[in-house]
Amino acid sequence: MVLLIYRADFFYIVVCISLPGAAWCREERKMVEINDIPAEVRWSLATRAASALPLAYAKVYRERHGSELGEISQGIWTEGGKAQGALARAFGMPLKGAGDVARAFSTLSTVMLGPELKGDVEVAQGRDCARVVTTSCPYLSRAREMGEDPAVSICPDCRSYCTAAVGSLNPAYGITFEDRMCLGGETCQMRIEPER
Repeated sequence: MVLLIYRADFFYIVVCISLPGAAWCREERKMVEINDIPAEVRWSLATRAASALPLAYAKVYRERHGSELGEISQGIWTEGGKAQGALARAFGMPLKGAGDVARAFSTLSTVMLGPELKGDVEVAQGRDCARVVTTSCPYLSRAREMGEDPAVSICPDCRSYCTAAVGSLNPAYGITFEDRMCLGGETCQMRIEPER
C-alpha cells in the first residue's frame, strides 16, 4: 500500500508493503532511492507490474480492434517459456527426470513471474512422474483485478508458456493439465512425465 499525503509545503510519503514473512514500512519527506527499497519489495513490485502488462495490452487491443490477440499472445508466452531451458542450464539445474524438470519449472516460473506464484512439487514414488500444484498465481490475480475473464484472457497463454517451458527443459518430457484455477479449479495441477 502506498499513501501519498499532500501538504502545501511537501509530499509526505508513507510506503507499507507486506510480503510473506516480512513487512516493510518507511515514512519519508523525500524521494526514496532504488537501493533504499529492499530487493524483495522491488522484485514483488516489478513482477506485479509485469504480470499486468500482457493483460493491459490484450485489453487495449480488444478495445481498439474488436478481437483477441489469440495466437499472437500465445506465441509471446511460448517464447517466454522457451527461456527456461537456457536459464536452467546457466544455473546448472539437473534436468534428467520428471522430478528434476518439475522442480526447475516451478523454480524458474517463480523467478520469472514473481513471489506471488506459490505452490509445491510432488514427485511420484516408483515411476518417472511429478506434479506441480500451484495455489497462487499472479497472472490470475491481475486478470481478476482488471475484470478480465481468466478462461479467455490467461488460460491459453498459460498453457503455451508451460508447454514450451517443460519442452525446453527436457524435450523427452511433456505436461498434462489436470486442474486449472483459470477454469474455476482451486489449484492448478500439472503432471510432468515422459512423452509417449
